[in-house]
Amino acid sequence: MRLIIRNIPNLFTSLNFLCGCFAATLAYKNLFEAAFLMVLLGAFFDLFDGLFARLLKAESQFGLQFDSMADLITSGIVPGVVMYKLFLEIGIREIDFTIAVFQNDFTFSFAPFALVGFLISLGAGIRLSNFNIDTEQRYEFKGLPAPANALFIVALPLLMEHPLFAFLKPFLSTYTALVFISILSAILMNIRLSLFSFKIQSFSLKDYGFQLFLTLLALPAFYFLQWAAVPVMIVIYLFLNVIRNSFN
Repeated sequence: MRLIIRNIPNLFTSLNFLCGCFAATLAYKNLFEAAFLMVLLGAFFDLFDGLFARLLKAESQFGLQFDSMADLITSGIVPGVVMYKLFLEIGIREIDFTIAVFQNDFTFSFAPFALVGFLISLGAGIRLSNFNIDTEQRYEFKGLPAPANALFIVALPLLMEHPLFAFLKPFLSTYTALVFISILSAILMNIRLSLFSFKIQSFSLKDYGFQLFLTLLALPAFYFLQWAAVPVMIVIYLFLNVIRNSFN
């Protein structure tokens, strides 16, 4: 029985891992809405694997490493693939490269100028590695969490298709804008900026004013904007932290 209890968090981590695999496949097929849903579901499982690990006192080094590997797929590889495909959507062309090795021809087809999108994956890998060894991120984050960053990136296609944000599409559908977002994304994940989390440290409401404000704001945002609210809320989250750090 104890063995089953100890592996409940790992079950949620496994589901997160599989969601990332499905999302990468869907993103490669340009099914961005379905890929977003799988990343969102993966983030949900990622939230609960840590929660159950603490509640069931089943935290372990294996669970910590497995969780980061699952996040590397869902929150690292997938947003990189989505960004790569967005580069292709705006007209960046793939090129065929053929290499002959021992009388065998190996053909590679990819867009060199779109590979910058995988800076997001690299940034996520660095952030997740640092998170595992950083003792300062128990109740606060240092840099944008990889799952939040992934949700922002994979929701960009949904944002561009939303009627209220149609004016952004001509701007976001440019090579310069996508390169800027890719680089900024990698930086935000690894900058040593203190960001509040929703982990409970005390039961004093004054310590969670920003969290409560963001939660209350999310309700009408999702009602009016649907899934396009996700990148909007993440931008607001960053803005609130800039204000909070200015006061501190």
